[in-house]
Amino acid sequence: MATLTIQEKKEGKILVLQMQGEIDAKTAPDLKLKLESSIGNGATLILCDFSGVTYIASAGIGVLNSILKFLKEKSGELVFSNIKKEVRDTMDLMYFTKKIRIFDSAKDAISAF
Repeated sequence: MATLTIQEKKEGKILVLQMQGEIDAKTAPDLKLKLESSIGNGATLILCDFSGVTYIASAGIGVLNSILKFLKEKSGELVFSNIKKEVRDTMDLMYFTKKIRIFDSAKDAISAF
């Protein structure tokens, strides 16, 4: 059974979400709620740290794509870091990596904002 845990921390005005587990049809709604709640609380610059994510399904990419579009409309940004090859390959297949900035580390992503 897939699980996803999300821990958040602030780095200045950037919200960092450290994720652990799998993002699939079962856990994607949890990710969506977390992101929507964060945006509702004023977050406009969000870094998703994928270092603990071992799998992503199309449902997860759909959630991330909708959040990405929403943040761009509000002059915000969603970026990713630390994506494992297997997860990156899935994102590449869906051409999602062409829409978003991806960094090797959270530190690199934070300094790029």
